[in-house]
Amino acid sequence: METAYRESESGSAVSAEPILTWKVHLVRENPAKVLLIAPVVLVSLLTSYIIFHSLLFPAVTLLLFASALAEFVFPIRYEINGRGASSHTLFSRTFIEWNGVRKYYVDDRGIKLSPLNRQSRLEAYRGVYLRFGDRRDEVVEAVRRMRDAVRADDG
Repeated sequence: METAYRESESGSAVSAEPILTWKVHLVRENPAKVLLIAPVVLVSLLTSYIIFHSLLFPAVTLLLFASALAEFVFPIRYEINGRGASSHTLFSRTFIEWNGVRKYYVDDRGIKLSPLNRQSRLEAYRGVYLRFGDRRDEVVEAVRRMRDAVRADDG
C-alpha cells in the first residue's frame, strides 16, 4: 500500500494525492447473475419495440437499465486520499471528507463511511460505501489511519 500524503502547515493531511486506489468489477465477481439479467433486458427491449414500433423506446429502456445496473455492470473506482474517500461509477461520483466521517462500519464486503453519529434508516442514502474487492486489509488500514489522523487534529 502506498502512503503518499503531504501534511499542511497545521499538520493535517489535506493532500488530494491518492493514498490508495482500486477497482471492483461486480460482474466479474458474480458472472452467473448475467444469466438472470441479460434475458430480462433483452425481453424488455423487444417488448418496448413491439408495443411502440419505434427505436426510441428501446433506447430509453436500455438507458434506464444501464443506469440501474451501472454499479454491477461497469467497474467501480475507489480512492482514498488526504481529503477523503470517493467512489466513481459510470453515472455517479460520491465523496466524503474525513472530517465529515462520524462513524464507519465494516462488513464482509466493504466499509461504510457515514456522516451520521448513529445508525439509522438514512444510512443507505448518506456517506460512501467502499467495497473491498481483493484489498480488504489495505482499505481498512487506510481508513483507520486517516480517521485517526483527523481525530488527532480535532483534539
